[in-house]
Amino acid sequence: MIGSPQKRDYYEVLGVERSATQEQIKQAYRQLAMKWHPDRNTAPDAADKFKEIAEAYAVLSDQTKRQAYDTTGHAGVSERWSTEDIFRDFDFGDFFGGRSSDIWSVFGDLFPGRRARAPITPQGSDLHYDLHITLDDAARGGSRVIELTRSDICKSCGGNGAKPGTKPVICSECHGSGEQQQARTDKRMRVLTITTCPRCNGRGQFIASPCASCTGSGLQFLQHAIKVQIPAGVEHGMLLRLAGQGEAGPQGAPAGDLLVRIYIQPHATLKRDGADLYAMAPISFPDAALGTKVTVPCLEDEKVIVTVPPGTQHGTLLRARGKGMPRLHGRGKGDLYVVVEIYTPTDLTPRQRELLKEFKMEASKSTAAAGS
Repeated sequence: MIGSPQKRDYYEVLGVERSATQEQIKQAYRQLAMKWHPDRNTAPDAADKFKEIAEAYAVLSDQTKRQAYDTTGHAGVSERWSTEDIFRDFDFGDFFGGRSSDIWSVFGDLFPGRRARAPITPQGSDLHYDLHITLDDAARGGSRVIELTRSDICKSCGGNGAKPGTKPVICSECHGSGEQQQARTDKRMRVLTITTCPRCNGRGQFIASPCASCTGSGLQFLQHAIKVQIPAGVEHGMLLRLAGQGEAGPQGAPAGDLLVRIYIQPHATLKRDGADLYAMAPISFPDAALGTKVTVPCLEDEKVIVTVPPGTQHGTLLRARGKGMPRLHGRGKGDLYVVVEIYTPTDLTPRQRELLKEFKMEASKSTAAAGS
């Protein structure tokens, strides 16, 4: 009996050799489990036999646990196997008419203190919305109201789909399970097919008098205005999740979420890289050589004055600290980088040509003097 001081050898329990393959172990387990399951075998010791078989399979069906057992015996695998091992590659629906959760009535004392996982609560579908904003909006943050149509619980019937004053009744076809089962025997193996009940569409309840407002669905599609909070510094492509603002859940289940994807429109003069901004500053050759100040348009129509030192070369980056985008986690702002672009005039006047020739001659003399 499982739990007694002297446990039988697992290979002996399953009736296989120590050299048995995994497939042989699986087949032995299947045959013994079918034979000793308490729903099929009324012998007083059937439940204990079934638990012993399941424990042996839980260990020998896993290569790591099997190796540990082969090396150290029962001590090497004590408390190191679980229900997941028992269910590996095996469907207990054959024993319970499709209700595999009833397995816990058999394994309850084999796993003291453990319970079956609660069934997953259905949830409404998520909704997706594309929100287009400007770079200024992204820097400013704040709220934006969006409008969309989504399903809500019908106010007339409270979501049960039945005409006010009536209630849904248990489906006579599936007896409330929402499923229909068909069993057949194929090569001495019982095969169970489970399908959605066509009469109640899987709800388990049948509505004789549907609600006129929702035609029995329990849901209504209504227009909503939803406020979306945009964090300052939000980035292009970022996804904002609004919990519970999606489609209503079936039969009173929780609603889904609203997923808002942020799309930032290109700015006319600014380029973004994370929290930093980049802008071009075209200047003339004399300004680059002598130095100057340039005014660069920035966010929110702000004008940033940047000093261009004498001798600045084409492509030089000049930084204006703290003039970039807000950082998402509230650690100040990025910087504004001004890219110096020296342009060459194409429509020189005669006087400008004369002056440039003089400059060229002077530059040549200076180069020659430096090289001598």
